[in-house]
Formats: sequence, structure tokens, C-alpha cells
Amino acid sequence: MTRYTSYRSYLTKRFGRPVLKVPLNAGFSCPNRDGTISRDGCSFCDNRSFSPVATAVSSIIEQLKCAIGRDKGRHSAFIAYLQPFTNTYGTVQRLREVYEPIIAHPGIVGLAVGTRPDCLGDDICEYLRDVSKRTYLSVEIGLQSASDQTLRLNKRGHSVDDFVDSVKRLAAFKIETVAHVIIGLPGDSKKGTIDTAKLLSSLPVSGVKIHQLMIIDGTEVHEWFKQGRITPVSLDEYSDILCDFLSHLRPDQHIHRIMADSTVKNGLVAPLWSAEKMKSVKRIHEVMEKRGLKQGASLGR
Repeated sequence: MTRYTSYRSYLTKRFGRPVLKVPLNAGFSCPNRDGTISRDGCSFCDNRSFSPVATAVSSIIEQLKCAIGRDKGRHSAFIAYLQPFTNTYGTVQRLREVYEPIIAHPGIVGLAVGTRPDCLGDDICEYLRDVSKRTYLSVEIGLQSASDQTLRLNKRGHSVDDFVDSVKRLAAFKIETVAHVIIGLPGDSKKGTIDTAKLLSSLPVSGVKIHQLMIIDGTEVHEWFKQGRITPVSLDEYSDILCDFLSHLRPDQHIHRIMADSTVKNGLVAPLWSAEKMKSVKRIHEVMEKRGLKQGASLGR
């Protein structure tokens, strides 16, 4: 039995064939790192551990060609995914210079753009509307938590209202939006996680990408971990909270990911089950089966 609505199945149905999402590094910065908001970044952030292309220095088209080449013809349709940092943080002209060659590349059927809710000004949204009329477009917006207190503690530099506003403005242009959420953030609770799901279910959010908090060497949460101030969630704890979270989402909201992964080599400190993706996903699915999870089952309670 399918326990939740997977993004992969949605894409296959939409395009009539399997689609591969290709991560790319367009060289954008972030206002939470360049001094506009802060130079410290978020408490948990280290893109080198989260993104396989965080250190890529070749041109965006060279990255794209290499990724498609590595696929060795297994797919005929690709979504270019601008992943590291904030990929709407710039002028419309800068976005055009990055986006347009990607859209025109053979085999590209869509564009996924990772960004922040406070980097979606009116001119940017107007350009995104233009892009969405010419290709499939998915805008992935980092929320992480629906608690402003938790966002402040983890130095996100934006508010929940910023997220709500950005989603509504993009939805008015019929642009698909995806919310990034982290389970286990310092300062958050299980109730807070459920409140985040309830907020998302009330908004025109098309999809949700769910991560566990990963403690990465050199980040602020790593310092808190060494000081004994935070404890990472166990796999069973995460699975249990995830089930409750999914049960409060609408059944039509596509689930892009149910966990994140990294490696000790790339700085992972804890939880170490994050380095065993296949084994961990299998365990998560076992818990879902045991609990009889059904996405949306708790709506209206």
C-alpha cells in the first residue's frame, strides 16, 4: 500500500516517463552569509555536506552535460535542480543568464529552484511566472519550522510570515512551490513539527521535502552538540514523528524526500543513521506499515 504521495510518481505521471533531477551549482550566494542579513549562516548549514555539487566550479552547462552523460542514456527527460544556496538571490538579468541556457538545453523538461522566502521580490516572481509558461517550474522554499522562535534560535534570518507571503504570491501565478522542513531542529518540539504540517496543509504548497537535523562538523549545531545542549533524534523517533507529520499534510501534496543523507567523510557527526540511507528508509517504511500511516489521515482532527 502506498502510504504517501511520492514526487517521483507525480513526475512520471506528469511527463509520461521517468524523470531524473540533476543538481547544479549556479554560483549564487545567500543573504544570510554575505552580510546582508548575517555572515554566520543558519545554525545547521554546510552545503558541502548536503549538496553533491556545492564545490563545483565548472560552468552550469558543463555541469549539466556531465550529469546527463553520467546517466548513460537511462533517462530521456531531466529536471535541472539549482540546489546550493539561494538561487533567486540576484537581479532578474542575473537569473536570466543562468536559467535561460538551462531551459534551452536538450532533454531538459523543467527547472527546480532552491531559494529562501525573503528572496522572492515582485520582479523575481514576475520572471518566474514567465519561466513557468515555457517549462515546468518548481520553486523550493526553505521554511524549516513554522515557529518564529525556532527560526530565530537557528539564525534563519526570515519569518514564517515571509514564507506564507512568498507561497501565496507564487501560487497566484500558478507556480508550483515546495516547502523544506527539518525535523529535530533545536528549540522545536513534536508539537511544533505537527504545527508546521498543519500550516503547510492550509497553504497552496504543492510539495514538501522533509529532512532530519544532521549535525555537521564546524556548524553551530555541532558546537551545541559538543556542549550537550542538543541530542539528535534516533531513527525510530524520527520515523514516529515523520508519520504524524505526514498524517497532517493534504494527500495531494507531493513528498519529495522523507530523509536527508550525508557521510562522515563529508562532515557528518550525527545521527549516524543518516549515512545509511537505504537501510534507514527501509526502517522508516517499516514503521509506516506498523502504524498504518496514511498521508492526510489526521486532517480535521
